[in-house]
Formats: sequence, C-alpha cells, structure tokens
Amino acid sequence: MRYREHIQEHFSETGYTEELTEANFVVPAEEDYIDFGEETEEWDIAAERPGLWENIRRKKQREGDKYRPAKPGDPDRPTQDQLKRAQSDKRDPRRTPAPPKDRKKGSKKNKPDSAKDPSGKIKFSKEVTQQLSNKVKEHNSKGKGSKATLGALKAVYRRGAGAYSTSHAPKMSRHGWAIARVNAFLYLLKNGRPKNSGYKQDNDLLPSGHPRKSSKAEVSEGGYKYENPKTGEVFTYTRKGTYKKDGTNLIYKGKAAEYQGRKVQLNKPFRTPDGPKKSSVYVKNEKGNVVKVNFGDPNMEIKKDNPARRKSFRARHNCDNPGPKWKARYWSCKAW
Repeated sequence: MRYREHIQEHFSETGYTEELTEANFVVPAEEDYIDFGEETEEWDIAAERPGLWENIRRKKQREGDKYRPAKPGDPDRPTQDQLKRAQSDKRDPRRTPAPPKDRKKGSKKNKPDSAKDPSGKIKFSKEVTQQLSNKVKEHNSKGKGSKATLGALKAVYRRGAGAYSTSHAPKMSRHGWAIARVNAFLYLLKNGRPKNSGYKQDNDLLPSGHPRKSSKAEVSEGGYKYENPKTGEVFTYTRKGTYKKDGTNLIYKGKAAEYQGRKVQLNKPFRTPDGPKKSSVYVKNEKGNVVKVNFGDPNMEIKKDNPARRKSFRARHNCDNPGPKWKARYWSCKAW
C-alpha cells in the first residue's frame, strides 16, 4: 500500500508523457510560454503530419507521369472515412500552409504583439498605410454600423499578413490575403455580424458596444466547441482543455483542423491552466517523434526561495540525475 501511495505521489508531483493526438494537441498562446533556458525549435505539425490530400499531391509529384490513383482493394487506398474527412478539408484551400519561401516569422519593423490591440503603433509602407486610411474614410463616410479606426485596421492587416504563412490562398499574395481580412473586418463593423460565421479571430479589436466584441482573439476556424451533455448547450472556447458548466463536464465536439499549419515551440514549456497538469512541453523522444510531456502538480506551489522545500523535492525525485527531456521528471526538476 505504501508503494502504491508513493507511486501516486510521484506522478502527482512530476507528471507523464503521452503521444500526440487530435484531442491533446494545443497551440499555446505566446504569453503562456515559459523560458526554461533550453534551446528551442519551431515545429509545424502540418508539415510533419500532412493530411490525405497533401500526401496525394506529394505522391503525384514523386511519381510524375507514372502516377495512378489507388483502386478499391489497393493497400494504400484511403478508407471511406478518410475520404470524407479529406473532402471536408479540401473545400477550404485556405488551410494550406504557404510555400516554405513565403513562411515568415516576426517583423523587422514591428515588435511581437504589436497587433494585440488597435493602438496603431504599427509601421507599414506609405502605400499600405494610405490604402488602409482610404478604407477608414470610405467606411465611416457611409455612416453604417460601427466606426473604423486606422489603428484597428493596421492590427487586422498585420494579423492577416502573419497568418498567410500558415493559412493562405494559393493564388493570392500576402498583401491580398491581409487586405481580404481587413475587408472581412469592415463588413463585420458595418453589419454587426461576419460574412463568414467562422471569422471570430479579430473580435477583440471591435469597438466597445459592438455585439461581437470579445476580450481577446479567438482561434481561427471558430475555436473549440464543447457540449453540455445534460442541456445540449454548445460553448466555444479559444483553447482546448477541460471545462465545466454548473458542475457538469463538457464534452469536446469541435472539428477544427488543429493539425493544419499549426506551429509550436519544442523544448519550451507552457502553462496549462485547464489541465491536465500545471504545465506541458513538446519534445522529441528517443525515436525522434514529438511527444507531449505534462508535468507539475497544479495544487502545489513551487517555492525555490525556500531552501528546505527545494532540497526535499529535489532529493525525492533524484534531480541531480533528472533523466531525459521526454520524461516529466526532467521538467519538474528544472522547475525546482
């Protein structure tokens, strides 16, 4: 009995490693990342785990004129379920990541998070700024809906230009992609609702009093949907997690394409306020596969400034030899 209690205490204080699945993969908000002093690496799950249509495209490219579609009964023929899922994805080419040469990270002119609010502290070329200014004047002159501001349109444009790297229209430029998002935002201002019901990621930039105003940006493709099994009510959250309403656990129902153009940082832990543990981190295991390590007791406060507590924890978990990065003990020891 003491042994079982010891094991339970160990896993409660440290954590566990799990393979990546659609249910447990999340993209952390930038502010949730924690710097542990490790060398990090950007990892795109869309590139590592491409969907059915991308695999077919690669096969066509590889085989050239010799390519022939798989027939029923062939070992590499997709199942009906795979085809249905792929067909639903194929309707929206905007989920396709941009070519490697067009994938950019950050900006030389603008600092990170410069588009988090409509303050207007974003620098663009004179041409782009003038084009956005003209759109503000044209929109406000019609006197319909909420007023537009240059600061808000700048933030929307910057977000759109950044999103182009991971979700773009193949025949559209980065500028065109960003302007299309600006136009969608102006439509939302004018009509009080989006033209595309899935457009919610700029609701935080809407002016006060707008019916769709939200406190922070929502995940593209409508976020993550959860259903109350007792009432049938559906709730949308900006992040995946474990949620309750009136004491009832909500059931995840969303079908957002989490694996399409989603990038995360390897070896850089992030906070998980909704569980399953205090923090998580994506790392490569001994086979080179990316796994998710969940670590830290959410009910335990880390007290590095208390020498006795720190010494006790590190002794219990042999932190002088914490083991490999793909184990929870390594990260729990780093936290202490």
